[in-house]
Amino acid sequence: MITVSLSEELEAAVTAAADRKGMSLDDYLAVVCTEALSLEVDRARVQSYLSGSAPGVSQARAEEWLSDLAAGKRGACPR
Repeated sequence: MITVSLSEELEAAVTAAADRKGMSLDDYLAVVCTEALSLEVDRARVQSYLSGSAPGVSQARAEEWLSDLAAGKRGACPR
């Protein structure tokens, strides 16, 4: 369990957002944290590609995979 202190203004905004989504505050914050962590992983992957420490996928291979996918041929996403 994690306890976080929020300003009154931020707490009210988060509570209102959870209400708009029809979610409990705990469930809403779990979704927000999950999405933020996923974004962080994506950013790290992009950074590793840009720094040259991770290989990229050629444009031709990506287009081939997308064409196959559009034709109904499901294959593993190129990495």
